[in-house]
Amino acid sequence: MSIQLSQALAELRRRHGDAVIRLGSVLGGGEAWPTGLPSLDRRLTPGGIPIGRISLLSAAPPGMASGRLTLLQLLAAIASRERTAVYLDLAGSLDPGYLADLGARLASLLVVTPPSGRLGDGLAMARRLVAAGATWLAVALPGDGVRPVAAAAPATRVADTGWERRLIGLAEAVAVRRAVCLVAAARPPAALRHAASLTIRCAAAGWHEVHGDVLGLRVRLTVEKSRVGASGERVDLLLRYPRPFAAAEVVTRPVVVELTGGEAEPAATRLRRVAG
Repeated sequence: MSIQLSQALAELRRRHGDAVIRLGSVLGGGEAWPTGLPSLDRRLTPGGIPIGRISLLSAAPPGMASGRLTLLQLLAAIASRERTAVYLDLAGSLDPGYLADLGARLASLLVVTPPSGRLGDGLAMARRLVAAGATWLAVALPGDGVRPVAAAAPATRVADTGWERRLIGLAEAVAVRRAVCLVAAARPPAALRHAASLTIRCAAAGWHEVHGDVLGLRVRLTVEKSRVGASGERVDLLLRYPRPFAAAEVVTRPVVVELTGGEAEPAATRLRRVAG
């Protein structure tokens, strides 16, 4: 390395910090956060959710129950047991009681809701927390991905512009801080689809019912895009709702059951149009 190049590197690090320039040998890229769910860690993704990258849970078809938000909240609950986790709730769907049933450590979960309800503001807040050291981030987007969800009247809403630039800033912070970033969106905008290194499509296959009670949702997860593994991998799961349906029933775990063979095809059950 020439003297001039060494001096330029030193100057850039003094101005912008040591993290702006790293050797390619220390970038990693194949590291993952293990979820503890074998169907995810062994079959869909190599070792778990990628570290330092944005991962995406999309819905197919949009507007129908897909299990994406249930899965997002389950993974946030798992993360909160071992570290401080951030949940950016732009969908307005977070249920603390449900998270507690999933085994979340609520004292380790930071719930972020921007007053404006806009995606751009939320991404800016998330970037600030990740840059400050938060290493696990969940983002729950509303149905169309960019629509404001604030309670203000339509006439007072401000257009959500510039969020693509803030998405780039968040992606950079996630890479530098080696954070886990998982986004759930029914209709991911093009910029988000491009930024994601891993996209898992969630499609519901029917409700799981016992004696007329809905106990869970059957979901098919498909790796639609992956820069860290193979695309096309698929697994069928039962996302079992952790609610006490019997006095002697043990709640919270297991909430994910892998389905094989005939189990993957549910009985004739019509899906209702609900979010998540």
